[in-house]
Amino acid sequence: MISSNYDVLLSTIQKSDAVIKQEVDSFLNKLVSSSSTNNTNSIVRTNDLTYENINGITLEEIDTLFENEDDKNMARNLRLATLFSSDENLSKALFNTVLGQPFNLGYTFLTDRYNDKNIFLSSNSSGSLFDLLESSITNKINNTQTNSTDVISQDKLDEILTKVNSFDFLSALSSSSKKGYDKYKNEKNDYSFLYNDYNLKYQELIYKYQDLENYNKNLIKQF
Repeated sequence: MISSNYDVLLSTIQKSDAVIKQEVDSFLNKLVSSSSTNNTNSIVRTNDLTYENINGITLEEIDTLFENEDDKNMARNLRLATLFSSDENLSKALFNTVLGQPFNLGYTFLTDRYNDKNIFLSSNSSGSLFDLLESSITNKINNTQTNSTDVISQDKLDEILTKVNSFDFLSALSSSSKKGYDKYKNEKNDYSFLYNDYNLKYQELIYKYQDLENYNKNLIKQF
């Protein structure tokens, strides 16, 4: 039985803060252990929610520097965003997107993006990107209790932390999700809703990514 769009969204929002925190800590511990942060050890950390401060911060530093649970949860989310890619523009685009969202929705956004990156990297050997994305969306619709921290193994987490061509990644996921929306748009069901939602999220990331690229190019032109 396919849940309604409302039920899918509500089941995510209604997770308790304790459950969400436990999921984030588990996911973040795996990611941090797989990512080298030696080049950021000398930075003096504060409780600022800026990319420069959060990039490379440890869980221990988050617990020490941030006083209330909401700020700690946001810092954990933002740390996940900085680990997504070695392409700084993509990490910053994710960071800025998550910074503007409530904690629960920000965490769901990030786990979806990690799962999508897993799908993207698997598409060369395991089938077409569109087919893999449709399989992922089918699982999301039929099992709202499953999240990326449950289905991505440690080996896969190690793999998805490797560098990808970030703009190609964004463009490919945007094209595949638009293809899915076009396929189901006349049926007005959960597939139509989720594909459209995916497409809008990747369009937003593309705009943020391009803005950062243009900003960096304009800086270079000043010298």
